[in-house]
Amino acid sequence: MTGSGTTSTDSASSTVTVNQAGGGGSGPGGVDPDGDLRSANADGTGDFNTEDGEGYFLPDATVYQGESDVFESDDFQGSLTKSAGDSEGVPLDTPDIPQSQQTGRYDDGSGNTVTVQTPRVTTLDVLNTNGEDIAGGSVAEGVSDSSGAGQLTVVGAWNYENAENLELTIEDDSGLDVTGDATDDEIKTSADTGTDVNGQSIAVNEVGYDVDLSDSGTGTYTIELAGTDDLDFGEAAQSTTLTVTGDDDANLNFDADEVTRGEDARFEIQGSDAGDTHAVIIEGDEFRDGVTAENAQRIFRRVGDTDEVGVVTDGGANAVPRGDQVTNDIDYAYATITIDDDTGVGVGQVETQYLDDSDVDVYLYEQGFGVPFDQDSSAADDAEEDDVSISVEEGDLSIDSPGSTYVVGSEVDINGTASQGIDEVAFYARRNNNYEHVPIDGQDTITVDADDTFEEEDVILSDDSRILSQPGTYRFGVIDVDGLNQPVTQSLTTSQFNTNTSAQMSLRVTDTELTANIKSVGGQVSTTDQVVNITGTAFGAQNVDVVFVGDRGGSYVTDISVDDDNTFEEDEVTIGNNIENSQSVSVHILFPGRDGEYGDTNSDDIRDIIPDGNTLTGEQVRSRIVDDTTEAVASDDRMVTATFRYADAQSTIQTVYPGGMEASGVNPVGVDDTMVVEGSTNLRPDDNSITTELLTTEGDSVALSTTDEWSYDGTWSTEIELEDVQTGTYDLEADDGENTDIVEVEIVQNVQTATPEPTETAEPTPTETATPEPTATATPEPTPTETME
Repeated sequence: MTGSGTTSTDSASSTVTVNQAGGGGSGPGGVDPDGDLRSANADGTGDFNTEDGEGYFLPDATVYQGESDVFESDDFQGSLTKSAGDSEGVPLDTPDIPQSQQTGRYDDGSGNTVTVQTPRVTTLDVLNTNGEDIAGGSVAEGVSDSSGAGQLTVVGAWNYENAENLELTIEDDSGLDVTGDATDDEIKTSADTGTDVNGQSIAVNEVGYDVDLSDSGTGTYTIELAGTDDLDFGEAAQSTTLTVTGDDDANLNFDADEVTRGEDARFEIQGSDAGDTHAVIIEGDEFRDGVTAENAQRIFRRVGDTDEVGVVTDGGANAVPRGDQVTNDIDYAYATITIDDDTGVGVGQVETQYLDDSDVDVYLYEQGFGVPFDQDSSAADDAEEDDVSISVEEGDLSIDSPGSTYVVGSEVDINGTASQGIDEVAFYARRNNNYEHVPIDGQDTITVDADDTFEEEDVILSDDSRILSQPGTYRFGVIDVDGLNQPVTQSLTTSQFNTNTSAQMSLRVTDTELTANIKSVGGQVSTTDQVVNITGTAFGAQNVDVVFVGDRGGSYVTDISVDDDNTFEEDEVTIGNNIENSQSVSVHILFPGRDGEYGDTNSDDIRDIIPDGNTLTGEQVRSRIVDDTTEAVASDDRMVTATFRYADAQSTIQTVYPGGMEASGVNPVGVDDTMVVEGSTNLRPDDNSITTELLTTEGDSVALSTTDEWSYDGTWSTEIELEDVQTGTYDLEADDGENTDIVEVEIVQNVQTATPEPTETAEPTPTETATPEPTATATPEPTPTETME
């Protein structure tokens, strides 16, 4: 930090300058008397004028971009040009060196060189009474020559001290130059230490200025260091700001007066000098009930400008920093905070989750009054700088899902909202006035997301909770984990639950329920299709098992997944090859009860129940299935059963009549009329088609129509246009790709009234209805429902 130099004050410009030693003179002493390779005269004699930046430079000197009125001494033999680099050969413009002059070495071709550099102010510090650099920060007004803005030192350094003096300028926020009021004529150098430079030493290449802004008023001041002549551009000048505040006493300011418990409360210590250290405390009677010693050490967070946090015990005798073991009663929690030299404030934070939900007092103590101390002593009272109260309010929790009803074994989403500051929640169900912990998908707690919501999807509540695995009505609640002073898995009393941040709802737990609809075609499944459509609802299951049993004892097992809305649907359920040669087939849709096991088999796999081999009849296999599931002692398994005929593909023509003249049997149809053909089939619609063709007795095709749309009752219908068809007797053939059916039909000139031919009446195909199996239960349960189409 230096320059041994003299000082001068220009009252007109209100600036303070520091001069290079001997600057401005031209006294005796021979060539370059001060050794700076500059002179007042061309022959090298006299001192270079650093105040006005005028004179001569000698060989090996350093000159700077932007200097003016600097000349080559008589020692140079020719023009100076750049001797290396990209701009080699570029001349050095003198006496006025451009600001854009290329830096580097120049020579005159005779061995005389000079170096061009960029001028820079390399240091600009504003030191307070603690010797802290507060440039860009703030300081209290203080007292002149004693404290705050009344005792400042501006320290500067520059690399062009041989070319120009350094000049200090101070302006207020209106642009008014206040340098004359804020400084004296004295410039500090490396010989000055102690209080004059706020306890700091000035290095050899630096200078210091005493600055007193205590009487200049509050506001933001701009402080600049620059050259006294031309070197006041770019890096040759440097400026900073300093805000003078009206806070002469340290004070405590929280970002918010009201916070939700669990939220971090940020605060600032203002009105103190950078480098000052203050203690901030919260007394033990403000702590949350049951808070542990370890958590009490975390009431203040170690963030921002906080140096140390912990607790004080034994009546103010011992400070126990965070991480050290606390063995005695706690008096208060503390934080030690140092004022930042950049911002001029000290930032700390309080972890409110460990505080009582009430008005909490936070105390600030003066600089240097550190822990431990007895907060009730007169010394502590005298050292107290500020006392601020913040209101800590209890947070809010809500449960959005599940709804008011839950089916044992079903999957539900668990979600809700939490106030800011609540980081983790746990769930409980009440039984006999105690709240028992309910794990969520195997987890003891759920983390609250940044948007203050929590969620866990596809949770089976009854899997991990004894309470919620039985039908009944319970209180289901959520609680802030940070408020617990015991392991989260332990039960809570009603008082413990209600006095913490919590929410609860009524949850009715119901038993499992099953409905199913097995859709065949007219009560039959063709050997061509070999599939059925199965739909239904299954409350309390993620999958349903499907078992086909033939009348000869063959069986086939598959399953269908249950969707989130508790419905299941499979359009093509294959009945398997094991029931070939069977005529009557039963289909069983089932799932195990609340215990997840079929009957008393200790198995959830239906295959373990179905007997192996083909020695049993279909009726015996069905009896085994029922005995080991729904009719087992105290079973709550669910099953729906239906039957159908398993037959070869068959499509028949049953009715023929003119359009608009519906009649039974096969009737004549007039020329140019529309022939309506109706029949029955056991083939599935959409997957199959039926082509109806009108043929002459010689087998020639006259007209045809195809349909793939009919209902699952097996009744199909199509229309044939008889345009240009001659009268006569024709064969009408229905072909489904597997078999055909042919009837004889008359085409007549006109049809007055449809006269049905007597035909043998086809017997209707019996349709089996799905029947729920009886379930042995100790309590009333929903009745399974089903239909068979």
